[in-house]
Amino acid sequence: MIHLKSDQLDKIVWRYMSFSKFISLMTYQALWFAKLNILRDEYEGMIPSTTKELMDKENQKWKLQFNTQEFHRQIDNWSSDNETSGRELLVVNCWFLDENESEKMWTEYGGSNEAVAIKSTIRRLAENVLMLRDDHSSHIGLVSYIDHDKYEMRSYEANQAHERAFLKDKQRFSHEQEVRLVTMNFKTPNCVSMEGNPYTLQEVAGKNMNNFENRGLYVGVVLAHLFTDVVVCPSAEDWFINLVKRIIELSKLNVKVSTSRLAHA
Repeated sequence: MIHLKSDQLDKIVWRYMSFSKFISLMTYQALWFAKLNILRDEYEGMIPSTTKELMDKENQKWKLQFNTQEFHRQIDNWSSDNETSGRELLVVNCWFLDENESEKMWTEYGGSNEAVAIKSTIRRLAENVLMLRDDHSSHIGLVSYIDHDKYEMRSYEANQAHERAFLKDKQRFSHEQEVRLVTMNFKTPNCVSMEGNPYTLQEVAGKNMNNFENRGLYVGVVLAHLFTDVVVCPSAEDWFINLVKRIIELSKLNVKVSTSRLAHA
């Protein structure tokens, strides 16, 4: 499901990554989707404080229907249990929205002089990440940056884990201008195993679809159409640039490889 206006689909997005993550993408032909509960923002998937307080108060009325101590305990924990489940059951993949490169993103997500950024568009993500193309429970949209102590949601939306997955802490992360891909943490034939092999229908049937043992999920992509350019980090040496070019050549991708414009700034 695309949570965007049609005129936003051709906007440029970037994914900054270490060389090892780039090799993972090229080899597995899959993007890594991480569980919400392992990401840096401790508010990922959480209900904003004010809304949670109101929800907890609203939930008290159900105690009249269930007059046992155990049910009362469950009712008191409904919203917290909802948060915990959502943070375990949703996985996300993150992109940076901007026409141009970002020095800050190179520093935060490249991490060394052996890093690359792949350049794409929102439309290309929607059309070439298999889960988004084939699964109606998957979503792509812009992240909203909020103050979790003050932001208000309707109770219905706050109860939906995928709605909360598009909220991040404004003070620490608003500079990221994130486009986020969200899907369920379930193995499907659109996914790739930790060993890099696409799952078969038989391998993910029934309870085998559960992915609780892993920190995330590899989701298959159409690599030939996923991105338009590969940009090598500003501090890269010539040998590294040539290596990236050779990898793209061996992969038979019609993709331009260039050095960061920031290297000449």
